[in-house]
Amino acid sequence: MSVRVAVVTGMGSVSCIGGDSAQAFRATLEGQSGLQSGPQPLAGSPETIEAMVGRVADEHFAPLSQRFGRRQLGGVNRFATLAAVATLEALGDAGLLDHSALADAAILYGSSSGGNEAIEEGYQRLLSLRLGSVHPMTIPRMMSSAAASHLSMLFGIRGHCAAVASACASSAHAIADAMYMIRHGRADVVVTGGSDSSVTYGALHCWRDIQATSSNGCRPFSIDRNGTVIAEGAATLVIESEEHASARGARVLARIIGAGSSSDAGHITQPDASSAARAIRAALEDAGIGTDLPVLISAHGTGTLLNDRSEAEALRMVYGDALENCRVIATKSAHGHMLGATGAMELILGIAALNARVAPPIVGHNGDDPACILPLVKAPEAIGFDTLVSTSFAFGGLNCVLVATSAVEGSVN
Repeated sequence: MSVRVAVVTGMGSVSCIGGDSAQAFRATLEGQSGLQSGPQPLAGSPETIEAMVGRVADEHFAPLSQRFGRRQLGGVNRFATLAAVATLEALGDAGLLDHSALADAAILYGSSSGGNEAIEEGYQRLLSLRLGSVHPMTIPRMMSSAAASHLSMLFGIRGHCAAVASACASSAHAIADAMYMIRHGRADVVVTGGSDSSVTYGALHCWRDIQATSSNGCRPFSIDRNGTVIAEGAATLVIESEEHASARGARVLARIIGAGSSSDAGHITQPDASSAARAIRAALEDAGIGTDLPVLISAHGTGTLLNDRSEAEALRMVYGDALENCRVIATKSAHGHMLGATGAMELILGIAALNARVAPPIVGHNGDDPACILPLVKAPEAIGFDTLVSTSFAFGGLNCVLVATSAVEGSVN
């Protein structure tokens, strides 16, 4: 069987910087940040934790509520609802809402931790309020596959459906597997991406206590960076075979031409630059491109000391002096670390940058760290690249790198 080309025909997102992908890209390009500090509550309790987070505004749920009734949306955890908001936009963008092709489509959707709210509410009822029981839908709401199942039911998608969990690389791995499904004829259409909602009292305590978070902003590769910022949100891409998209006259936004992955097989939280480099090389080889090709690099860029230095080292290992011909963006500085959704979000913003021919700046960059000197985009910058390399490096040493190319007819600026 011949290898088919995987194309992106729809994109959707919801985050602290916007209720759709166009709004998110505009905010990122303008150097806006959606990250805010304040007391984060424990459900049903006066207890709070002070933290900087990225929350999705309630108004961004309106399009979903207008299309579906309370019965269809009731009893679903927030991370699954966020997935539905992003997917509604992506399917509309692709011209596939209510299309017959959806019945045979596949779903591969990532999440780092699933329904944190449901888990914490259950423990609160049992351990603090002493109610002796939890909500009867706690298990369906907390399972990490709830988003994938919810998308299947809402949009009538009856093909292969599965959740992907690889911590902060979950949605990147989901997209890579979606590309492979398209390439090898396992599906004509795949709905893919990721969603997470870990802006909860317990989850924030966990992130704070592992000393990974910042109280004053996410500043990737900046000399004064001091951690990441946890954010909620979702990002969805519709990926089709080029033949299928052409046959229905669909607009093509980009092509997914390569993916590479690796596992550190080492420390659970300390990254390994050589293993990250292995994933980058595998992605470039899969895409059939060399390091002599200038590209836009969407860095994982968490804003933590170790991760940023390790990523910079990995990029130098792969590209050497040719790295100076590339440009590096790091959009977590705007939308925060969306965990299982972040790989898909960064891919969407990177594709938008390619098609608009302008790269967004790193928000709050206050000077270079000598340990991670990179060709960073620090102000909006015109670019002429046609290729994007998007990196995701997760806890557990789970690495995934995606390569995409722009489509001139798919300008989204």
